[in-house]
Amino acid sequence: MRVTMSFVGLLRERIGERSLVVELPDGATYRELLNAVGPRMEEKLPDWAWDATRRSFSRRVTVSRNLETDLRDETTCLADGDEVLVFLLMAGG
Repeated sequence: MRVTMSFVGLLRERIGERSLVVELPDGATYRELLNAVGPRMEEKLPDWAWDATRRSFSRRVTVSRNLETDLRDETTCLADGDEVLVFLLMAGG
């Protein structure tokens, strides 16, 4: 199956691409996606955004699946065509 991981703002600038298309086995989980993209993230994202030890995004980064929910449960099964959007929350005043 094919899952697209898209980046917004500063994270897009750091990654150098708008999105990454990742091929995963059917029924793959969010953890499997993180494992697949981890090597590409470690060198491009700062420690405050990517935790190389856990191979996961930090709490400062918001991750959503198909613009619906905060994706933190690494056992969540993904589906073909899913978009995982990665962005920083903005605060205003």
